[in-house]
Amino acid sequence: MLRIREILAASALVACADVNSVVGGACAKGYVEQGNTCVPATNVGEDGGGIVTNEDGGGNTTPELDGGTPGERNDASTSTTNPSSTVGPGFFCVAPEIQCGNDCIDPTSDPMNCGACGHVCPSNSCVASKCVGSAPGHVVMIGHDYATAPTSFSSQARVLSNATLLPASNPLRVMSYEEYADGSSVKNAESVVNAEAKQLGRSINFVPITSAQAVSSTIDVNAFDVLIVHDQKNAPQSTLATIGTSWQSDGKIATFLHAGGVVIVLSGGTGTAEMPDLATNAQLLSVSTQTSITGSLSVLAPADAIGSGVVSPYVPKPSTVTFDAEANGGNVVWVVAQNGAPVVVHKIMP
Repeated sequence: MLRIREILAASALVACADVNSVVGGACAKGYVEQGNTCVPATNVGEDGGGIVTNEDGGGNTTPELDGGTPGERNDASTSTTNPSSTVGPGFFCVAPEIQCGNDCIDPTSDPMNCGACGHVCPSNSCVASKCVGSAPGHVVMIGHDYATAPTSFSSQARVLSNATLLPASNPLRVMSYEEYADGSSVKNAESVVNAEAKQLGRSINFVPITSAQAVSSTIDVNAFDVLIVHDQKNAPQSTLATIGTSWQSDGKIATFLHAGGVVIVLSGGTGTAEMPDLATNAQLLSVSTQTSITGSLSVLAPADAIGSGVVSPYVPKPSTVTFDAEANGGNVVWVVAQNGAPVVVHKIMP
């Protein structure tokens, strides 16, 4: 605790420099710093250790650090997982605890702050700063490529925002696969999601990945919450099918989903239009074909997490497609459709 005494002595040097109780630039024994001055202390032990409280003239006491027992928190009544616990003036978090907002939490075991502030474990289990166990994952396939920017908070924007913001982590960590994607489409998609997140008081860290192999080597629920696979419209013919096969073979994305991760696949009606091949070969969602459409879309599942708040019907931007996909029912939900063909599909992965 010697280091703590040194720090407090240094902070008191400025606060108490012109007070008669100063000895050597710090508050004398029997005095503590309070409100930028040195005032008489109460409950001070002979060795100056323990918690010192000072009467502030209003009958209240203010905790002050003055030594203490190593390994103990000064506000001993505060729980490491109690969201109402606060870290006030003069308090500190004892390792392995860290300060998240006004709380002292243990990132080695807290499933709401596992390994870092705001990292929520989908399984609600955190061991040695890592999320462990299994939880249902989510695959969302959206027949919009966002090449034409939708209005923020519009229905087309909201389906993507709802999907991206499914995990509770804040900040949210999103891997963005962009190897053959159109840069403006990526920017448009991120813009609408950021706008929604801001309204909810959340922030998002988008991490661009430009190699399919890098997706496999780095995707992990302890590093990312969401994988967005943008429409790879500029991919050479048959490349996306090969990428999907490689992702299925190494099993990394399957592991990510099994741990509660979210994978979003975007597809439009321009370019190679082979995103169904990628989704099918990666065993994310079986999609045989896609068809470019115009006209309004209907929300079939407004109670689904992806359909929440999405106005029906809505008119999408150009290059929207429908899918010939897995049947509606069970763990597969057709969220948005046109004439019985899905445009937005939400699949829960056990």
